[in-house]
Amino acid sequence: ALRVCGKVPALELVQATGVGLTATRVLLLLESSAELELLQVFPAEGSPSDVQRAHSHVLEVQLGQDARLRHGVLASGSGNASLMVHLAIEQEPSSHYGLTSVCRGWRFGRLEPRVLQLEGQATTGIHGLSMTTADEQFATHSSMRFGGPEGELDQLQKAVAADHSHSIFNGAIQVPRSAQRTDASQLSRSLLLSRRARVDAKPELEIVADDVKCAHGATVSQLQQEQLFYLRSRGVAADEAAALLLKGFCGEVVDRLPAVANSWMTSGAIADPSRP
Repeated sequence: ALRVCGKVPALELVQATGVGLTATRVLLLLESSAELELLQVFPAEGSPSDVQRAHSHVLEVQLGQDARLRHGVLASGSGNASLMVHLAIEQEPSSHYGLTSVCRGWRFGRLEPRVLQLEGQATTGIHGLSMTTADEQFATHSSMRFGGPEGELDQLQKAVAADHSHSIFNGAIQVPRSAQRTDASQLSRSLLLSRRARVDAKPELEIVADDVKCAHGATVSQLQQEQLFYLRSRGVAADEAAALLLKGFCGEVVDRLPAVANSWMTSGAIADPSRP
């Protein structure tokens, strides 16, 4: 458990695993007006395919009034490694919670952000990117509940699926009658790099309040041939053109990670998510 008062330096929480199951539970309390930048790192192990490794982690966060948390999750698996992460967030009025998650390389993975604005009047941002290849499966199941009026949500979930992998997104938003003047936006964008890859996107909006502004959308597409042709007509090789488009697609989320994440990707300890 960790209690944060005032504005403190950035914190890195590195959660590596050995053979078998590694499970942790962390409680994070941000007092009123506290500010923190947190990066959770699940590094690649480089384990052979026959070694079973598993992560199971729970992070509980309570944000006081006017508290601000910028939260990054950087997870890169390998071999037969699997990942289960549950995030339980409670926000007091005037608090701000921003989550950016980038996950790739897990044979099986599941990320569960659960956010509750206790009395509304708070802001939440959720931006995620998952990348799957081979026969991997990664699922993001998010839940957002507004417990009072004038709450805000900005959510963007991106997925890149290659080979015969499977990507899943399920986004639930609950706006009860007490949550008047809620402003919530949810968008799912997925990119298929193979005809055998599969993407399932399922938004769930439960709106009872009658004075709200809520929007959602979902798109599934492939690399645009027009864009590839444009780059190739200017001397860019086909592989390089595809990599540039993929980097642009991922960059919208990757660039939101806390600054301390750059050292992990440039050192090679974590695979750069913006590369195929």
